[in-house]
Amino acid sequence: MNIAIIGAGGSVGRVITQMIVSERLLQCDERLTLVGNPEGTSARSLYGFAVDLMDAYAEICPAVDVVLSPDKIKGDLIIMAGGSTIPIGTNEENTTRDSLAEQNAPVFEQYASALSKCGHGSEIVLCISNPNELCVAIFAKYLGRKRAIGMGAFLDSLRFRKEIALDLGIRRQQVHGFMAGEHGVNLVPIWSNVHIFGYSRQELGRVIKKIRRGNQTRNFQKDVGKINNQLKDMVLKGHVNKAYQAIDRYPPDIRVALKPFITHFSGAKTVMGTARATMELIRTITLGNDALISGQIVLEGEFYGIHGTIGVPFVIGNQGVDRVIEIVISEEEKALLIQNAQNIQNKIKRFL
Repeated sequence: MNIAIIGAGGSVGRVITQMIVSERLLQCDERLTLVGNPEGTSARSLYGFAVDLMDAYAEICPAVDVVLSPDKIKGDLIIMAGGSTIPIGTNEENTTRDSLAEQNAPVFEQYASALSKCGHGSEIVLCISNPNELCVAIFAKYLGRKRAIGMGAFLDSLRFRKEIALDLGIRRQQVHGFMAGEHGVNLVPIWSNVHIFGYSRQELGRVIKKIRRGNQTRNFQKDVGKINNQLKDMVLKGHVNKAYQAIDRYPPDIRVALKPFITHFSGAKTVMGTARATMELIRTITLGNDALISGQIVLEGEFYGIHGTIGVPFVIGNQGVDRVIEIVISEEEKALLIQNAQNIQNKIKRFL
C-alpha cells in the first residue's frame, strides 16, 4: 500500500512518518508521500525532512515524495493530520474548540474534495485532525462513509485499557475495553463490555466495582466537567505535576477523559500516544487483517438506531469499515451515547 500523510510537517505527522519508515511498514518499492501547506513552513521543511529520512534510513526507506497541492496526492491510505490544533494558554476550551472547527473545516473540505476528484476511488482516510467527528463527517461526505475513519475512540480505548491495567497492576494486553462517543472530554466509557484475561465473571465484577470508586455512568460527563474545571486552573498556572497527582485519585474512565488535557497544556501535547495508536491501525490495514476496533465513523442507524458521526465499535479491513458491531451495552451507556450523538450532530451542522 502507498501511504500519503497530510500534515507531515506537523508534530504528529513527523513522528508517524518516521515510525512508518523505521518500522519498515512499507517496502522499498512502495511510496510515501509527504503533503505540506504551500503557504506554511512545511513548503520548505518537508523537502529537507525527506532528504534527512533517506539519509537516516537509506537501506530500508521507501520512495519518498513531497507534494504541496491537494490534487497531487496519490496513495491508498491517507493519514489526515493537517490543520490547526488547540492553542496552549487559553482558558476557554469550548470557545477554542469552536474556533478550531471554524479554522479546520475549510481545510478538511479542500483535501476531501480534491481526493474525490483526483483520487483512484478506493482510498481509506484515517482522520487524526480535530475536531475528529467533523473531520470524519467531511471526508465521508466526499468519499463515502466506509472510507473515512476517525482515530479518536481508538486512541481513547487504548488509554482506557491502560488506565484499568494500571489500577490492577497488570499489562494493557490483558484488558479488553472500548471507549465510544465524542473524542475529548465527552467520550463514553463502555464498562459493560470490559473483560480481563484470567478473571472470572465474579472477580471481574468485584474489581471493576472497586476501581470505579462508586462513580456511575449516568453522572460521568457531569463529573468530568466538574473535575476539569478544578484541573484547568492548576495547569494554566503551571502546576502540571500537581494536576497529574490530582487526577490519579479518580477512576480510570475520568483519567482517560482528562489526562490528555493536562498533557496537551503542559506543552508536551499528546504526540507520541497519538502517533503510536495511529501506527497500530495503519499496520492492521496494510497487513490486510480485519480487526474489531472502536473509532469515529458515520452511522446510519446500525448502532442502537444512532445516525451521525460518533465513536463506536466496528470491524475495519483493507477496504475501510467492514461492518458495525452492535455490542451489548448497559441502558445508561446507551442513553449517554444517543444524547452524545445528538450533541455531536448539532455541532457538525454549524460547520458543514
